Amino acid sequence: MKCDLKMMVKMAVWLGVGLAVAYFALPAAQVLILASAPFLVALICPLAMFFMMKGMSGNKPDESAKPGESKAKSGVREADPDKA
Repeated sequence: MKCDLKMMVKMAVWLGVGLAVAYFALPAAQVLILASAPFLVALICPLAMFFMMKGMSGNKPDESAKPGESKAKSGVREADPDKA
């Protein structure tokens, strides 16, 4: 997932839709929604970065390790059962 202009515009649109739905669905909170809208719009970039980082930390295998190598390399060589 990239954090580029297209992604930030997409998040701004979804945030605007969410604010509009909340504004009309919760008439008692309309003042709070109008007061917090500029603050939430300012948070579009950090929110996009947060979701991008969450998307990158999926269940992907470690690509830096070669096949047959463990992720944690130690200085101790394991005994080869064929050579014993």
